Amino acid sequence: MTAEVQAFLASLNRCLQAPAFLQEFYALFIGSSEEVREKFKNTDPVRQAQVLGQSLYALAVAAQGPAGSPAWSGFNSLAERHSRRGLDIRPELYDVWLDCLLRTARVHDPVFTPETEEAWRNTLSVGIEYLRSRH
Repeated sequence: MTAEVQAFLASLNRCLQAPAFLQEFYALFIGSSEEVREKFKNTDPVRQAQVLGQSLYALAVAAQGPAGSPAWSGFNSLAERHSRRGLDIRPELYDVWLDCLLRTARVHDPVFTPETEEAWRNTLSVGIEYLRSRH
């Protein structure tokens, strides 16, 4: 495991210790635009928070292996679900998603630094770029 992925996971674990982390992220993200609000209007927020927590760990695992490796199992279906044939999550919305996630992490990780932010960005960018490419 790279030092960057380790830094991301350590920060993520600190954030997830705060019960409000995922709820505050979703409040910020859903409040970011009418388009995002519309995408989440029929979503169970508790279930969505659980899925996000699991997805963040899966993205960290995927960031360590090449596309097509076992670490990427499940990403084809995730990409299809988020593509224009599914939920139609426009590629630009991933920037908003990441910005909201980082803003929330800064609040909930007591040792968040610029290096921590870079670890988040670099770790998550691998999966984000894959989802964008499959839109």
